[in-house]
Amino acid sequence: MDPIEDAARQLAAARRGAPLPGLAEASRPRDLAAAEAVQHATLAALGEGIGGWKLGRHGGAPFSAPFPASRVLEDRGGLRAALPPGSLIELEIAIRFRDAVPASRVASLRPEDLPGLATLATLFEFVQPRFTADAVTGPLDRVADGLANNGGAVRESEAAWSLARLDAPPVTRLSQDGAPLARHEGPHVAAPIRPLVEAWLARLGREGRGIGAGEVLTFGSLTGMRPIPAGGAEYRGEIEGLPPLRCTIEPAGVKKR
Repeated sequence: MDPIEDAARQLAAARRGAPLPGLAEASRPRDLAAAEAVQHATLAALGEGIGGWKLGRHGGAPFSAPFPASRVLEDRGGLRAALPPGSLIELEIAIRFRDAVPASRVASLRPEDLPGLATLATLFEFVQPRFTADAVTGPLDRVADGLANNGGAVRESEAAWSLARLDAPPVTRLSQDGAPLARHEGPHVAAPIRPLVEAWLARLGREGRGIGAGEVLTFGSLTGMRPIPAGGAEYRGEIEGLPPLRCTIEPAGVKKR
């Protein structure tokens, strides 16, 4: 079997079931291009489109990873999400594109153009470990897997923003079941964000890809990865100056009353 398709098959299965002890050696990506190809092949195997992108640095180099369109949930009051056991949650500052941007225009975009195309947003990233704790993996394996991204919840804001605001976001607070869980103040862990956006735009150009209406761009956790209790929990994310984000997490497979 083609190594990219084989890696995608393994990772798609891990999203639906038990985590992997590692990718089969013959199907592990050997370079970033292969890891990116595995990302797209995994989404195809899941029958998913792209709902957004996680940008960051892994192994010291910029990376981007798409996450499934069906897993981008909007906070419109009473938001609930069912997640598999062992999932984690992160609070992040993000942007969300108002309208589609065709590939022909993406080629000429600069990071400075994005505030005119996207709104600022508060985002919960849902993380689903797809490798066992003792798995043998490297940075490219994790990038191929999308760093275990399992979608997220988002709430948009009309607040003006700039790249500088992303580099130094407002005070951020995460609470669980009404109790403070984490707080962040100071530079974003991913700063400077400009090179990450430039690398992502370059990737879209290589792939001849546009940006879909509603796609999300997020840049990494402001509060660390926090384990979600087995029975679920209620979360509130606050970034000063933005509307708060609320989400109730339920264990996957548990029937609602």
